[in-house]
Amino acid sequence: MPDAKPLVDTVRSLSSSLAEVREAQKTQRVPETITVNFQSGPSGLLDMKQPRSAIWAEVLHSMREANQPAYVEIDPESKVITELLVPIQVRVGEIRETKFGAEVDLIISHARHYLQRVRPDFRRLREALETARKEKSTVLVTETDDHQVIDVRPVEQLRADDSR
Repeated sequence: MPDAKPLVDTVRSLSSSLAEVREAQKTQRVPETITVNFQSGPSGLLDMKQPRSAIWAEVLHSMREANQPAYVEIDPESKVITELLVPIQVRVGEIRETKFGAEVDLIISHARHYLQRVRPDFRRLREALETARKEKSTVLVTETDDHQVIDVRPVEQLRADDSR
C-alpha cells in the first residue's frame, strides 16, 4: 500500500454537521464515513467504524470554525484519513545539532522539540527550520505527541493555497 501523503490545509466543510454526528452517536446510527473537504481541493474520509473518528470529526469541525489548519495523512487508495494533528504557528529559535539529528527551540514553547536524522525528509525539514530561523519568519510546525517534528511549512504557503 502506498504511503499516505501529508496535507496541511484548512477545512472547507464536512458532510455531516457536529449536531448530526452527536445525534448519530446517541442513536447508534453513525454514518459509515464522513467526507472532509479541504480548501485546496482534496478530500478525505473519516471511517466512523473507528472510535477515534467521532473525536476527529469534532476536532475538524472546531478547526473549521476557527479557520485553523489541520495536518492530515490520507491513504491514497481508500481516501481514509489515517492521521490528524494540529500544526502550531511559531517562530524558530535556536537549532542545536545532536547525535540523532537536531533539537529545535520553538518560540512560545518550553518543550524540547526534536527533528530526527532518520526521517527520510530530514534535510528538507532542517532547511525549512533554518530558513525560518534566519528570516525570523513564522512557520507551521507539526509534531507528534512526543515532540518529534514531522512537518514544517511557511504560513504564507498555506495562505497562498487558500487563495486558489
